[in-house]
Amino acid sequence: MILYLTYNDQPSGVYWSQVTDVVEHLNGLGHGRVRLLALVSLHGWRGSRRRIKAHSRDAIVLPMVPRMRNWRLNRWLLWVVCLLLRPKAIMARGVMATWMALRMRDSGLVKRVMFDGRGAYAAEWEEYRIIDDDDLIAQFRPLEQEAVSEADLRLAVSEALVAHWRERYGYRGDAHVVIPCTLGTEGTGRNASVPPRDGRVRLVYSGSSAGWQGFSLLEELLVPLLEGDARVDVLFLARRDKHVQALMDRFPGRVAQAWLEPAEVGPVLAIQDLGILLRESTITNKVSSPTKFAEYLAAGLPVIISSGIGDFSEAVRAHGLGVVYEPGQPLAELRSTTTEERDHVRNFARTHYTKAAHRIAYGRVLGSLLS
Repeated sequence: MILYLTYNDQPSGVYWSQVTDVVEHLNGLGHGRVRLLALVSLHGWRGSRRRIKAHSRDAIVLPMVPRMRNWRLNRWLLWVVCLLLRPKAIMARGVMATWMALRMRDSGLVKRVMFDGRGAYAAEWEEYRIIDDDDLIAQFRPLEQEAVSEADLRLAVSEALVAHWRERYGYRGDAHVVIPCTLGTEGTGRNASVPPRDGRVRLVYSGSSAGWQGFSLLEELLVPLLEGDARVDVLFLARRDKHVQALMDRFPGRVAQAWLEPAEVGPVLAIQDLGILLRESTITNKVSSPTKFAEYLAAGLPVIISSGIGDFSEAVRAHGLGVVYEPGQPLAELRSTTTEERDHVRNFARTHYTKAAHRIAYGRVLGSLLS
């Protein structure tokens, strides 16, 4: 049996598509059992446990030791679980979970550890100060160094992330598998009808408007479009904040906002024309694999994407999946997306960003951990 360990990841749409759906997929490959172990915040633990187990029935959901500065003490929770269940290996999501898993290997409780690298952890904490604590932030480079260097296997979300490991941490091996963030089981809107041909060009931004998402880039793109082309409308599938409200006030009737449950998003995306995925130029974004990219494509939307986002920006250029936006350079005139274009991007999503598309890679992961 393999444990899939997450630490301090709260239930969300991303957790369902990138954790619980992955565990379910792995268990369907017939290579051995994978069981989720989630260490979550004590605050709201019962609610988190209920939600996680609704998606992964046999998951073990435990309250983690309070306060982030005490995070290393959680290895004793993992030690008890490993002592009881005797897993053969641990798939650890992130550098903190990998540090705990490596301690279990050192103790002889498991044979192998996989570092599930979802991004550049040290860079993200340094660039965006996830928690305003210099001592905690300083821990991430050595933690990531150990995860990259000492794990038996590494899973990366992009080739760009592997290149980052090689440049920053001197990784020279080939014991890694690259699997981008894939679609979850929530609706993708593939069966939704095409919007009426009324001459409008419907843009949609789905996600957070937090600082690391680059809202200033959104304004730089959208304001000239809205001012220069009366056909353009924009929908924000995001929580309302001062930035969104300012655009709604400036362009009444042409900028709208809604916050939806994950299962409701796909059908709404499918009646738009283009999805927006802009990020500022940081290491965090250059190695990333935003789930939203696959969701836009699966809903039939070409993507307006910043240059240098993981492996995705080059995929857009190479396969005609939308437009790569360079700050300061105006976009060509936008138009409604055709049925043929919708079919093209949906087919690309199906063949590249579903879990089934990476069956061989997932099989290699399980084979390596169980050997």
